[in-house]
Amino acid sequence: MLGLDTDVRGVVGYRPIGQMPSPQDPRKRLVEAAFRLFASRGYYHTSIADILRESGCKRGTLYHYFLSKEELGYAAIDEQIRLLREQGVASHLYTSEHPIDRLHKVLDDMPNRVRLAPTGDLVLGIGARMACVHEGFRQRLQASLAPLIEQMERMLRKGIADGQIVDSADPRQLAHVAAIVGHGIQMAALLGQEDVVSEDARRWIKDYLNSLRR
Repeated sequence: MLGLDTDVRGVVGYRPIGQMPSPQDPRKRLVEAAFRLFASRGYYHTSIADILRESGCKRGTLYHYFLSKEELGYAAIDEQIRLLREQGVASHLYTSEHPIDRLHKVLDDMPNRVRLAPTGDLVLGIGARMACVHEGFRQRLQASLAPLIEQMERMLRKGIADGQIVDSADPRQLAHVAAIVGHGIQMAALLGQEDVVSEDARRWIKDYLNSLRR
């Protein structure tokens, strides 16, 4: 069972991660170490010392890039969103296929885990877990996912205009439902119910989407 941490502080300023540096860059090593540890232990059960040990970096190096562990938390969420985009989820929205088929592929490729380079480690998505314990992280995750949801909504709206989706469909509602299913799949994985919940959720929403197809 997941516990909620209570030592929650306010949002701090954060310098965006931008284009990730090369694998040898200490900033990248710090972010990936924090990502792995926050995913496996939780944010509040991971110490700065743990991150330094995992990354092989010195304390002075960490504070050169990040003012606090909280900044590393924001960087880890940004890295998860970057990897989700890179590893196929968003790319399906820009093809010429039927909008419903594109959404099916988004759902199929919506991973519970992302792969870290260059190690190839599979790491459970941390966004849902961190959003539960820190309001600033929840807001960061919500803001990071907003462009993906908006793109889904635009795609669905065009599908209705082009006669590919029934007029009664609500594109905004459908886009948010797809995003919520993605969150649910992550939470199911954290609770050890990944296979049953993710497959049932995907099947249900795919059947519903198919009912809207023209």
